[in-house]
Amino acid sequence: MKIEITPVVVVPDMSPLIHLAAARHLPLLQEFGRVIVMDIVAYEASDDVTKPWALEVAAWLSKGQEAGSNQPVEIVKTEIGEAYRLARRTDPNFKLRDAGERAIRDWLVDMLPEVGGPALVIYEDKKMPKLIQREHLEDVVVVATTRAVLAFAEERGLITSAEDVWKTIIAQAEGASPSLDVQVMLPTRTG
Repeated sequence: MKIEITPVVVVPDMSPLIHLAAARHLPLLQEFGRVIVMDIVAYEASDDVTKPWALEVAAWLSKGQEAGSNQPVEIVKTEIGEAYRLARRTDPNFKLRDAGERAIRDWLVDMLPEVGGPALVIYEDKKMPKLIQREHLEDVVVVATTRAVLAFAEERGLITSAEDVWKTIIAQAEGASPSLDVQVMLPTRTG
């Protein structure tokens, strides 16, 4: 599965952040392009420090926010993220279904034309490819599972074995599906 597209932006959902943190491979994201994390995704992945890998994700996000960081991460403020943050103040157990996916979709629709494409969206939720197609973004968005991104990283020589990293994720990350296929949806145009 050779990918020849160099994304302008890399937009991960929550599960890929947790899974890559479990394998200690979060910096791989910067190897693919400018990393943009929706605020709601950052909150979901790192706000509750009792969750596995939340501290590692929080540290990576914080390091990426430092001025002059050689591995920058841009956290984008969204209406969904702000609503979530305010709701969590009054109810720490508040959950918002599909909030990360919706924030990613909204950002892609509103901001990707300004930024230019293509974008790489990394996901685990099977809804993401359908969401991208429903918004008619498939011509400028590559949608790939974490496992597919690991395969891309191996092809580029960034890691030795995608399968070994995936096995580490399965062993370390609660909720990681051992049967998750390597899935990728390539854009029909690149810019």
